[in-house]
Formats: sequence, structure tokens, C-alpha cells
Amino acid sequence: MAEISLEALKDVNALEKLPILTLDERWYHLITDKNKTDEIKYWEKQLNDLLKKQGQTTNDIKEVKKIKAQLIQDVVDNMEDNDDKTMKKMSQNQRLIQEAKDKIQSLEDESMELPGKISKANQQLMIETAKACYNRMNRNKQDIEELGKWIDAARLKLKKNMLIKQDKEDVNTQIYSYMHDIFGAQMIEELDKLNEQ
Repeated sequence: MAEISLEALKDVNALEKLPILTLDERWYHLITDKNKTDEIKYWEKQLNDLLKKQGQTTNDIKEVKKIKAQLIQDVVDNMEDNDDKTMKKMSQNQRLIQEAKDKIQSLEDESMELPGKISKANQQLMIETAKACYNRMNRNKQDIEELGKWIDAARLKLKKNMLIKQDKEDVNTQIYSYMHDIFGAQMIEELDKLNEQ
């Protein structure tokens, strides 16, 4: 069997269209805790961590944008006041707005990288899943062949034993019939009683 790897499948278009395995309930039926290899556990964790990070990044972007909007509104509301306290607060707000812009940019950059990382982790998980499944099916195939041979041998032995049994039954019937004809019914009845004791 050829090695299952991303390199071997690099030209397969379906690789890019894989569903996220850890979000697909069928994957958990395919790979139970009992048959998870260390590699599957590793890539499952990587993928789930990246998905959590993607969700957290999306939430963080929304939160920082909300804070930035509040800061901008505060600056706009206080534009008319020129006292020192207000000017100090506006200066601080402008610094915080810039920090929020930088944070949003950083989070958006991270958010742009995450789908690619998620896709790669998902592909690796698919490769490890396929390896585990094919290994299991190949072991089952060997067992099926061995069981098939055993069943065939048992079937042959069963046929032989059925013929031997039938032959012995026929011989017993023939012996009993001759004894009945020779010794007579009354004698056979008495002999049967003695034989059963």
C-alpha cells in the first residue's frame, strides 16, 4: 500500500473542500476515543484550538471596534469644551483610539491567517484519520480472509461428518432390520429392553 500523505494528495481538488472534521458528528462515529492514534489526538487538538482562536479573534475585533466607537463618540461629544481637563481626556482618547486601530489591524491580520492554518490542520487530521481507518480495514480484511478459510475448512469437515453420520445411521438401520427378520419381533423386543439397561 502506498503511503497516505498530503504530498500524495496535493493535486486532489477535494482536499480544499474538506468539511471541518471536528465539527462533523460523523467523524466522531468514524474515529472513537478507543481508536484515536497519538497523531489524530494531536491534530484534533490543533484544529480545535485554532477554531477557538478564530472565534475569540472575531469576538475581540467586535469588542475593540465597539470600544473605539465609544472613544470616538466621546471625542466628538467633547469637541466644544476647551478646558484643560477635557483636552487631557481628548488627548488620552485619541491615543486610545490609535491603540484600538492598531489592535484591530493586528487582530484582522491574525484573522486572515487563521483560515489557512485551520485548513492545513484539518487536512493533516484527515490524513491521520484515513491512515487509521485504512489500517483498521486492512487488519479486518486479513481477519476476514482467515475466518473465511476456517469457515471453509469447518464446512468441509461438517459435510464429511454428516456423510459419516448418515452412513452409520444407514448401517444401524440395516443391522436392526436383519436382526428383526432373523430373531423375530418378540426376541428383538426383549433384546431392546436388555440393551437399554
